[in-house]
Amino acid sequence: MPTISINGSSFEYVEKGSGLPLLFVHGGISDYRIWEKQVEPFAQQFRVIAYSRRYHYPNPWQGDGSDYSISLHSRDLADFIKALNLEKVNLAGNSYGAFTSLMTAINNPELVKTLVLNEPPVLPLLVSNPDNPVQILSLFMRDFSTAKSFMNFGLNHMKPASKALKNNEMEKGVRLFAEGALGNGKYEEIPDEVKAIFMDNAAALKAELLGPGFPQFPEDKAKLLATPALFVYGESSPKFLCTISDLLLKILPHSEKVIIPGASHLTHGQNPNAYNSKVLEFLLKHN
Repeated sequence: MPTISINGSSFEYVEKGSGLPLLFVHGGISDYRIWEKQVEPFAQQFRVIAYSRRYHYPNPWQGDGSDYSISLHSRDLADFIKALNLEKVNLAGNSYGAFTSLMTAINNPELVKTLVLNEPPVLPLLVSNPDNPVQILSLFMRDFSTAKSFMNFGLNHMKPASKALKNNEMEKGVRLFAEGALGNGKYEEIPDEVKAIFMDNAAALKAELLGPGFPQFPEDKAKLLATPALFVYGESSPKFLCTISDLLLKILPHSEKVIIPGASHLTHGQNPNAYNSKVLEFLLKHN
């Protein structure tokens, strides 16, 4: 695999095809391999690149992971684009990778031609401090179903997953977190090769969950973003993730949405045919 050194870290990536660049950015418990069902189909039309973010397999760790943050990963992504001399790229991100892609575009609009964002977890749009009972109560009063979904994820999945990972109960932590994002019982439906990818990135998930958390979202800057954006929803994704995308749709001036049937948070893996078709249609419209 090609490797490039950026900001003191090595980043491995795969590349296929030619033409306009399309860069895939994975989520929190995965790596470049999670885009296996996208690389070949999209390489028929684009120069496809899928890389592994800092602290993710197979990249070596430099540091202890305590600096794992959206700001670090979005800076890495911008420098990755520059290092490969890609100029303007089409960015497609899933989950944490979608948040990373969005922040990269907001801070470096000259680098990004289009955005495909699969349920970016911009949690500060719901509450700035999830441990503040006043903010949680306010969310319940504004949107009961979203608040209920958000609290279920936090209390029954994210917090116990963080505790398990802190105690180095890695499989338990990965399972709890994955079921929070995909739905109860959905972990068992995941193919073994995807579970292996999750486990290869359990230490990265630990760094994410025990790290500094998410920054405040710069709504004023986001409202000025001229980049066309496609928000991808899973038909059965958690309500709070869909609400966040709904809010972002109102903030970003040039955005649209698509719902992928038969899928939850991992849309590109759970229904790759529908995901690929809808994303390709969007990309061809704006390239």
